[in-house]
Amino acid sequence: MRQFNEYFNIPSVNTLMAKGVVDERNPINLGMLGMFGTPYANMIIQENDFFFAIGVRWDDRIAEKVGFGIEADIAYIDINPEKMHQIKIERFPKFTLIGDGATALMDLLDYAKKHNIKLEIAQWRQRARELKKSWPLDYNRTSDRIQSAEVLDILSACIDENVKITTGVGNHQMLAAQYLSMQVPNSFMTSGSFGTMGFAIPTAIGVHYANPDHKIIAIDGDGSFRMNMGELHTIASLGLPIKILLLNNRSDGMVLNLQDIAYAGIRTGTERQKDVNFAAIAQSFGFNYTARITEREVLEETINTFLEAMGPCFLEILTDREEVLYPKVPAGSAYKDMILGPYIKQV
Repeated sequence: MRQFNEYFNIPSVNTLMAKGVVDERNPINLGMLGMFGTPYANMIIQENDFFFAIGVRWDDRIAEKVGFGIEADIAYIDINPEKMHQIKIERFPKFTLIGDGATALMDLLDYAKKHNIKLEIAQWRQRARELKKSWPLDYNRTSDRIQSAEVLDILSACIDENVKITTGVGNHQMLAAQYLSMQVPNSFMTSGSFGTMGFAIPTAIGVHYANPDHKIIAIDGDGSFRMNMGELHTIASLGLPIKILLLNNRSDGMVLNLQDIAYAGIRTGTERQKDVNFAAIAQSFGFNYTARITEREVLEETINTFLEAMGPCFLEILTDREEVLYPKVPAGSAYKDMILGPYIKQV
């Protein structure tokens, strides 16, 4: 994929599960598209006239629920004949190939080099750069409470090719997908459409054993974390160098946001009135480093200390329960109906 795009230099978007396949620092890689995609990814998909889909599932968060209504010609490569048959009926692609994506791309690349095939799309590349630069992600910077987006924005500056991220499921997952610029494949491990809460910590253990020389950071929300918090004992007793970043807003934030929209602010079973000191629990299990912060003034310094600490590490950050995940495309709507919220603005 990277060799192919180094040659053709085509603006790209990716699904949640493909983070890191193309270096997200590239100014013409516009990141994740879909229901909670980046503003610029969801904008550029409305403008393109040719869409080259490689190994994608046309997931409902991208295609059906958000109304994929683009007018672009479609080319599609996939190894699954059943999926190809479905897409031929639903999307009417101009070109399809059933086979291994890597093999197909290398064959196309070899052919292009042999016949000196180039793409004259300088204006389109510039449009991609402008969109990415003009519509940055943003959050409530004036709140007296720490924003989850704020935490992940700070963390993003600390991500390099040696870091592997796992996440639970919820707003923290989508914010991590939006803000963290992954640079290599298989560096962002998350539960896709299955939405398995509790995924972050046991997955982090597996990722550590598969990649013992990498820094492993498990990002979780308090709702998702409760599902598998017993794995703190596993990590501590084995002395695994896994870092757990817990964004605790004392709620099931994504469901709470949806309740606010669908039921005029009536919330049922999504708020937790009693606070729990999860960092103290991690300390009792024997984590080398634990901290719990509520004040923005120490946020960046504490994140850096957490990242530099050795052995099992646990950082709990109390965040704003009223923070809302943006952008979002409401169910059944199209990309043109994307809601940017009050903080994402053109610059």
